[in-house]
Amino acid sequence: MRNHGRFGFMLAALAGVSLASTQAHAEDANSSTGAAAVKFDQTTGLGTGITTGPIAAGDIASIEVQVSLDPVANGGPLYSVNMPKGALIQASWAKDKKIVFKAQQGSSSDGLVTVRHTLAPTIDLQIKKFFPVKVHYDATQLLNVIPGAKFDFDSKAQQAFAPWGFAGVDTKLTRPSLETTTLFAIPFSILPNPIKDNVFGKLGVSATTTPTFTYKTTKIFLAGANGELNDATDELSLPATDGDYIEVNAAVEGEMQAKGAISILPYLKIDKIQDNNINAEFALPRIDKDYVSAVQKVPFQTVSVHIPMPNVHTPSNGVNLGDVKVGGSGTKKVTIENSGEKEAVLRFDSTDSAFEVPGNTVTVPPKSTYDLQVKFSPVNANPASATITVNSNDADSPEQTFKIGANGADVGDDGQSTSNADDGCGCRAAGAASPVNGWAGAGLAGLAIVLGLRRRSKRQSA
Repeated sequence: MRNHGRFGFMLAALAGVSLASTQAHAEDANSSTGAAAVKFDQTTGLGTGITTGPIAAGDIASIEVQVSLDPVANGGPLYSVNMPKGALIQASWAKDKKIVFKAQQGSSSDGLVTVRHTLAPTIDLQIKKFFPVKVHYDATQLLNVIPGAKFDFDSKAQQAFAPWGFAGVDTKLTRPSLETTTLFAIPFSILPNPIKDNVFGKLGVSATTTPTFTYKTTKIFLAGANGELNDATDELSLPATDGDYIEVNAAVEGEMQAKGAISILPYLKIDKIQDNNINAEFALPRIDKDYVSAVQKVPFQTVSVHIPMPNVHTPSNGVNLGDVKVGGSGTKKVTIENSGEKEAVLRFDSTDSAFEVPGNTVTVPPKSTYDLQVKFSPVNANPASATITVNSNDADSPEQTFKIGANGADVGDDGQSTSNADDGCGCRAAGAASPVNGWAGAGLAGLAIVLGLRRRSKRQSA
């Protein structure tokens, strides 16, 4: 059977996404690997639900402190999950004309989790005597009145890992001493009213923590594959399609969670409430708590993973050696093309020993041709023909055949072949794959296969 279209096939994903540059890594003859850089930055805080509960300051006041893990002001994201050396997708195939996709782990230093955080307090303050009032100051309000607009806590760490991080990546941060970690200490006079003009003294919070940020990749969606990869052993398969490469659009999702122990020590000094002198510095208790944050989804940008493939082309017409005399021999060059982006490995067989083909395995580099020398040594002057089988690592056509003949044998040639002249397969690439557009409105459930067509000529065995 003859197929008249050459293409690299693309598994298309979402519209309007950023496609990362890719890098390909060849492996054995029947597998190939593509890589795409993926990165996610979390720019907002990670809720932890940490609270001291109300702490009494005698019968004068009470204070409650809630603390969250937030990015450091002007210090970059709270955390980054970065796989700059490539999140690896491997394609492998056998004689069953299917392509199997797996997620490769890669080197143990190919990925990097970076965490930098501060502790952001929210204050609930209640004045019970002389001027009964309850006020609530969230972290943003406090930053607006703190000199330098920055809480005095800055902790950071990095942890290398092997993509995809299915098993989980723990990034542990150090714990400064509580004595050195005053988040803020401010006079009541810089707070908004009603406190500013009615309460005089000082308010502060010290806190320290030892969090561990744990990242884990949970899903890799491959466009058109009707499934997802959830760990390094999972596989997805698609029918092998005729092409020089595969482009797989991968939508990656992970999870981040923080857990640890925290110590919180509020500070409250009240000199005066309206006209009533207090002159009290309260010895408030230190609060120690363990915490676990909610699991936070980590949605990476959709990336295009480019995987090179071998693509072998044999003659679309029969090959004619012309007339060869008994006792002599004729030789024919038959061009076998590998238009693919991965090397092709070829082995040849002939149905008639009078038509001799090389017995060794031949490797053809990407975008190259190989001149197969077929030698015919007739035993008589009768028409003779043979079927030449080209076995290769071409995923969709691992076995291709063409006919070769001499002395008037009908091999279905085009009638233009002459003895000892190059025949060739007559197939050449005619440009790159078509761009894929019009993905608007597609979701993960609607990922589909899109083909970028190119001209080709390829003959397969039936």
